[in-house]
Amino acid sequence: MTKTLSALAALLFATAAQAAPASTPKPSSTTPADPLAGLNMDQQMELCDRLETSKKQNKPLSPKMQQQLKACQAMSMESTPGPAPDATQDR
Repeated sequence: MTKTLSALAALLFATAAQAAPASTPKPSSTTPADPLAGLNMDQQMELCDRLETSKKQNKPLSPKMQQQLKACQAMSMESTPGPAPDATQDR
């Protein structure tokens, strides 16, 4: 019985020692950086307004400006509130 417990303990420690360490995920080079990074909220809003105005005026946008516009649209989609709760609609 003692030999069995010793063998199981040795097996447990041996497999734990062979386990690969958990690697931290590295940011992939294919993941684009945030096009609005480095700007505070006021600057982001101003840039988004300028980009939307340029788009409405059919002015050509560079690829970087298009990425920024997409980020602006995604940001505005996330910040829009959902429908009002039923309690407020009843009023």
